[in-house]
Amino acid sequence: MAWDIACVFSNRLFKTISFQLTLFYSLAFAMCFAVLLLVTYWTATAALREQMQTETRAQLDAMKVEMQADGIATIIQDINERTGSAKGDGEYYFLNDSAGHKLAGNLEELSPHDGWQETGLTDSAELKSDGTADEDHQVWGQGIHLPDGSFLFAGQDAYRVLSTQEAIINAFAWSAGISLLLAALAGIILSHEFLKRIDAINTTSQAIIDGRLKERIPVRGTSDEIDRLSMNLNRLFDSNQSLLESLKQVSSSIAHDLRTPLSRLRQGLEEARLKPGDERAHASAIASAIAESDQLLSTFAALLRIAQIESGSRKTGFKNVDLSDIFERVANAYRAVAEDQGKELVTALAANISYLGDGELLLQMLVNLVENAIRHTPPQTRIALSLKHAPEGIRAIVADSGPGIPEQHRKKVFEHFYRLDTSRATSGNGLGLALVSAVASLHGIKISLHDNQPGLKVILDFPAA
Repeated sequence: MAWDIACVFSNRLFKTISFQLTLFYSLAFAMCFAVLLLVTYWTATAALREQMQTETRAQLDAMKVEMQADGIATIIQDINERTGSAKGDGEYYFLNDSAGHKLAGNLEELSPHDGWQETGLTDSAELKSDGTADEDHQVWGQGIHLPDGSFLFAGQDAYRVLSTQEAIINAFAWSAGISLLLAALAGIILSHEFLKRIDAINTTSQAIIDGRLKERIPVRGTSDEIDRLSMNLNRLFDSNQSLLESLKQVSSSIAHDLRTPLSRLRQGLEEARLKPGDERAHASAIASAIAESDQLLSTFAALLRIAQIESGSRKTGFKNVDLSDIFERVANAYRAVAEDQGKELVTALAANISYLGDGELLLQMLVNLVENAIRHTPPQTRIALSLKHAPEGIRAIVADSGPGIPEQHRKKVFEHFYRLDTSRATSGNGLGLALVSAVASLHGIKISLHDNQPGLKVILDFPAA
């Protein structure tokens, strides 16, 4: 079982993006390493070969001058002195006459041709125990034919070049091996950490799927990609939790608020059924049933309208609308209504203020706010409607001098079916401010409730275009 888990984990580990990226960069690094090795190897070898060629040419030129001055015997003596002293270690010479007979030198045999030669050592001092030439020791040198037809070769042991080449290869091999090993180890560690964080996301997601809606993905505070993803997912989970709680609250409110009118509807019909001969009672029951049905239909229509607004589909029809004209039309329409109830509606509206949005919805939002101010305030209330430019955009205010809304209820009044106890005596379904909130959210309008001392002040802040 443990072996199976280890195999699964290792397979997951090697399939992670972080490990694959590490492997890719490791291979790219290895290719760069190989190119660097080739360049270094070639450059070092070329420099050392050039140095040996320069030294060898200088020796040959000097011996050639000696021969022209004193004859070939001088060269033989010079070669014997060089090969017989410790100073000549690592130097190799070969001289034969025009007939091919060896005259001097510490090489046994050599092909007599002009130019640069690289050959293995064949003298006993540089042979391996099995009698083969030691590959670490080679003679690199140059041969020339002298004016009398004899052949002269001068060269050096190439051990320093070959050992340098071997050292370069070994250094790069060890460096590349250790680097790749460390890269693989880093990839495994990173992949392990990556899997831990992905598993945390999966575990939290599964917990939320299982109904534990308050679970959230742990955030380390490093602000890396996984942290940002976790924060965005947490915000998504918060939004989903809020929507589910809102749906639960709406469902509960629908069941609570519609139970009463449905009960009245059933009770009226039941009473009419118990009075089969009373036509007046039947007519009254039918009228009452129609009124209750209209109220129910109105409630469901408001719910559907709010759902449509919250879906965002109305954004496609946004265009520039004249806010000043909308506010003026609402004020003119409700000024007489307010006066009939002994209230005063005053305005302070700036002209030529436009905004990108849905004119019908903005009109409905303002109508609901003004109707609420008229419906839920006593006579002698003063209602003020204002619209003006503000530093952050556009500000509209609907204020009244009525009883206001207690601070602890100001956020709740935008919920579906939420009504204050003082408002239950008036008609309505508790969806007016919910629709206002939906329209404001659709248009990016910040809506806030404040104490008007006395009364309520509703402030609508339209963002700048």
